[in-house]
Amino acid sequence: MNAPGRPLALAALVVTCLLAGCAGATTQSRGGHDRSAVLTSEELAKTNSDNLYDAIAKLRPEWFTSRGPTSATDMTPTSVDVYMNGTQLGDAGYLRQIRVLDVSEVRYWDAGQASARFGMGHPRGVIELTRK
Repeated sequence: MNAPGRPLALAALVVTCLLAGCAGATTQSRGGHDRSAVLTSEELAKTNSDNLYDAIAKLRPEWFTSRGPTSATDMTPTSVDVYMNGTQLGDAGYLRQIRVLDVSEVRYWDAGQASARFGMGHPRGVIELTRK
């Protein structure tokens, strides 16, 4: 027999899981970080790309994957947000303006991680750049 609050508790658990990003499997390093979420300057340089957008598109195209609108009331698809040294720069298109040689590391934060680190409002996650 179902308790009256059980469907609501289950729905809350599902939403929490989705926001926290626990639905997908990751490749963990010893430090507990997802290795596929980081690109080093050496990896980026091997792509022979001039701009960061093209380099990331070659190495981690899934970082740019859009799953369409984020809500039923706002049907505008969104893009991953870009931060450099803690400052928001814009969306993924901004990466075309940044030279590969100017960056020492690129890290992807999924929506749940981005919300915890940068605040709410990053439904497609964040690409964080560390400048040389």
